[in-house]
Amino acid sequence: MIAIIKAQFNSEITNLLELGCTNYLREQELPFTQFECPGAVETVVYANKLIGTGKYKSIIVIGAIIKGDTDHYEYVCQYVTNGISQLSAIHTTPIIFGILTVQTEELAYDRAALDRMNKGKEFGETAKFMIDAFEKL
Repeated sequence: MIAIIKAQFNSEITNLLELGCTNYLREQELPFTQFECPGAVETVVYANKLIGTGKYKSIIVIGAIIKGDTDHYEYVCQYVTNGISQLSAIHTTPIIFGILTVQTEELAYDRAALDRMNKGKEFGETAKFMIDAFEKL
């Protein structure tokens, strides 16, 4: 089972990323459960809580942090990156970092649009790869 944690903030972007991810997982017939939280920061504690349940072979965190006019962007990016890195270092459940960190909304759409590169699909592919790799160990 795969857990997908999607941040609601910037939902026009995160919804597209989630859709690309879930479409891929369905095509591969991989079971998943979806969760939501307010923003990218909360994905860290949510991922930690889900790891603690022992129910999931991989966790995908999905969010979109778009630079604004304040330093908030840097702090959020740093917190989320460090938090997921720390969880990955102490747990053996693969956490797929599906948090876009972009300068503009246009760049976010370029990475989320279903008819373009949709990074959400890549998040699903990475989760599948890691699950398969870990099962071979």
